[in-house]
Amino acid sequence: MLALTAAYVWYRGSDTGRGWRYQDKLASYCGGLIPYDESAVFTGLNTDVGLSRDAEHGYGEDRFRSCRVADLTVSVGLVRADAVRSDVSPGMLNVLDSGSSEHPPTALGGGWHGYTDLRDTGVVLPCANKDASVVVSVAADASHENGEESRAVAELATAVAREAAGRRSCETTFGGRVPELSLSKGQTAPEAASGTCEGIRIPEAQWVDWIHESEASDSAPLERCLLGETKARDEVLYSLEASFGPYAQRLRSADHDEHWPEPGITHGSAQATASCSDGTVPAVFRIRATVYAAPTEQFLRSALRTFAERSAVRHGCTNLELPD
Repeated sequence: MLALTAAYVWYRGSDTGRGWRYQDKLASYCGGLIPYDESAVFTGLNTDVGLSRDAEHGYGEDRFRSCRVADLTVSVGLVRADAVRSDVSPGMLNVLDSGSSEHPPTALGGGWHGYTDLRDTGVVLPCANKDASVVVSVAADASHENGEESRAVAELATAVAREAAGRRSCETTFGGRVPELSLSKGQTAPEAASGTCEGIRIPEAQWVDWIHESEASDSAPLERCLLGETKARDEVLYSLEASFGPYAQRLRSADHDEHWPEPGITHGSAQATASCSDGTVPAVFRIRATVYAAPTEQFLRSALRTFAERSAVRHGCTNLELPD
């Protein structure tokens, strides 16, 4: 009895025992998709607080897992190329609606198809043996808005994606270690554009004082370029966005009659599409004016054309369709 008691005390109190308990919980937690090393960075091997919520949503191939790793929410699932976002039930495409960060998406690099905006991190693994992709999305908060923390979150996301690809029989190509992130420089002068905002001609009448862009990349499934002003309230005037694969699919709802988002223009927005070589899902390019802008049709068309043409070429997309 004394030996058993001593062993139990050791198991409960020692670092080795904590590691064993943590590994035991990971075997079934979140479908066994959470890696030991990459998650322990955030949980400190605490199974009660660090691994606190595990849920599965949906049915069949459309099911996805959502679980907590410390203060991170990890969602992972297989997204079919013909899947659509539901407005009445939870789905993996609904999870991909981001926008809480003030930082533009930055490519992960390292051979991964993914991005981080220092709040939301996404990884997409296209399957070679089926018309679908494994998608991992990690939602964080402001405490992770720096290069070192965001890189650790990205390492967690890529490790989960590796495991999920095997579990969902997805034949795909993996990257390596996530390198140091090439973070945005913040607000810069429009004439200094060299990334996602490069080439956009801005008339003086639009009152654009600054741009906020990330380094141009062919591996980020989400890209943005922000145009803003400082004379009145330091607000964003225009937001341009390029969406690929599942991030383009999230823009189509099951309640919509059209086959896919169509090219078009309104008073304050415009949209274009393109065909991409990595699957049947077309890319979607959009520009939206905020309430602080004074949009003209000529500027919306010109800015969208430049942004979409450059982004489509980087991602190997053709047949760009702009608004009539």
